[in-house]
Amino acid sequence: MNTYDIIVVGLGVMGGSAAFNCAKRGVKVLGLDANHPNHILGSSHGATRAIRETYFESPEYVPLSQRSAELWRELEEESGQSLLTTNGAIYVAPKDHPMAKGVVSAADVHGLDIEHLSIDDMASRFPGFALPEDWAGIYESNGGVIQAEASRKAHVDMAVKHGADLRFGCAVTGWSQNSAGNVVVTTTDGEFEAASAILTLGPWACEALHELNLPLTGRRIPIIHFDAIDASRYNADDMSVYFWATPEGIYAGFPYFDGEGVKIMRHDAGDVCTPETARRDVTDFDITEISDFANKYMPYANRSVRNTLIGLYTMTPDGHFVIDRHPGFNKVAYATGFSGHGFKFAPVIGEILADMILDGATKHPTGFLTASRFADQQLKSA
Repeated sequence: MNTYDIIVVGLGVMGGSAAFNCAKRGVKVLGLDANHPNHILGSSHGATRAIRETYFESPEYVPLSQRSAELWRELEEESGQSLLTTNGAIYVAPKDHPMAKGVVSAADVHGLDIEHLSIDDMASRFPGFALPEDWAGIYESNGGVIQAEASRKAHVDMAVKHGADLRFGCAVTGWSQNSAGNVVVTTTDGEFEAASAILTLGPWACEALHELNLPLTGRRIPIIHFDAIDASRYNADDMSVYFWATPEGIYAGFPYFDGEGVKIMRHDAGDVCTPETARRDVTDFDITEISDFANKYMPYANRSVRNTLIGLYTMTPDGHFVIDRHPGFNKVAYATGFSGHGFKFAPVIGEILADMILDGATKHPTGFLTASRFADQQLKSA
């Protein structure tokens, strides 16, 4: 049987980062993924992802976002690729909306600089946005756009550079702990043994971690790229990402990029699904819903549909991640439930998982992300 120090199961952006962070510390790493590197079945594919500092979901994410930004720059340097551009994030909402309050709270707690923009300010600086009366904007300069596929590949490539053995098209069918206390992973290519394992399973975690009774659900997210009526109104030099809190829902997107158009998606809703049951084509309803948003709030964005794709979220009830140890396998750590806002944290998530396995604990503030917060729900489910 082939033996390793650590086996990483799942090589999306989180697993690639975990493999990289472990391998660069000099341990023998095996990474396994059932799919090929460029598949579009999970959560790591697509052109772009956002990074932001004034984190409206909770101020507790801010130190993790800041560390992740540092690690993105280190990955750029090591890989020789440009992965992150920071031209600012815009948050648009009715005055006193919870999203706006969340941005302000994060800024206040951590002493971050933000700009409050009136309707007139927004019209002058971001002329592609149409704000209703009594709405306002908030701008933070450290918001950015991540090149998603290049970033996933950079983590994988750097893991291999540091000696990791990464195998795609190798499905894991189970794992156990042997008498020596090591983890034995069974795959379609045979069995592998390691002192420890890391599980970064993306939307497949809902089923693969069912024995933990975690309240995880999959969500199907349609994403639309539009050819703009006037691309100059969505200049990528003026902003990297935007979020709208509207009565119709929370929408997010990116400015105009050559070859990509203007990307818009609804962030707070989507059909419940699994990777196996998700409808993979974008429907007329999907296009109409996002087009209606664009026509109302970004009236120069939608000349025609340029491209569409489906992404999957792995949701928790509170919208926060789960990073913990497997209670039945002491030498197994896992990260899941990224709820549609995890990609930006991939570098620091990999660092955290490497800390947990190699050092026994992490210095990062992750207490709010442990599974213990679901103890009552897990007990009821069991």
